[in-house]
Amino acid sequence: MEFAQLQALVEQALEDKKLTRTELDQIVSAIRSDGKISPEELHLLESIREKVLHREIQVVETAD
Repeated sequence: MEFAQLQALVEQALEDKKLTRTELDQIVSAIRSDGKISPEELHLLESIREKVLHREIQVVETAD
């Protein structure tokens, strides 16, 4: 998956300030799809992690 597509996937997943397990799995699968993690992809994962830690987004089981 192209990085721009990955960014769009992340933006769509986070627009409601919630991240479901399914969305997280989709993001991780997209990152791993080529067998390597680029610095940009790593930065994107870190930014998601930071948003979760700062409670800017919430990880939930399902989208309600």
